[in-house]
Amino acid sequence: MTEYRPVDLSGLRTVGLAARPSKVRVEDFAQPARAGVSFAEFMAGLPRILFGEDVRAVVDAVVRARRAGRPVIVGLGAHVIKCGLSPVLVDLMERGIVTALAMNGAGPIHDVEIALVGRTSEDVQAGLREGAFGMARETGELIHDALAAAGPGVGLGAAIGRRLLEVRAPHA
Repeated sequence: MTEYRPVDLSGLRTVGLAARPSKVRVEDFAQPARAGVSFAEFMAGLPRILFGEDVRAVVDAVVRARRAGRPVIVGLGAHVIKCGLSPVLVDLMERGIVTALAMNGAGPIHDVEIALVGRTSEDVQAGLREGAFGMARETGELIHDALAAAGPGVGLGAAIGRRLLEVRAPHA
């Protein structure tokens, strides 16, 4: 076993909080939304620091793009879907705010499982250990059948969506 010497802290210098610059102050915190507030009021209550400003910048960019007739394409990973945010994305698409989605390969897997049985997201560690990770029969069959039936120029999302409608997936 390797022996380690204690770290030499003799050169360490501390600084008092009063003298140290800080990025976040309590007066910058968000204001909780009250019942009945508009989206604009909700946005105004977000903090004007760090991520709060990023959220405002994204909202402003989306509004400018749609007003100019430009597309708004949301790139996302599967966690957005498996964490239950699909209804928000669908609503944004139905309202014409989001015009397209671009996602990784796990996104359609979670979409298919949610549409078919109303649940998704297996235990990766246990599945790998047992050799069963990613081996749900219905998921693979539906995606394969959808792609096999798709004609030229039909995208993955459209092919899977059509197939889910054909099989009358209860949670499509």
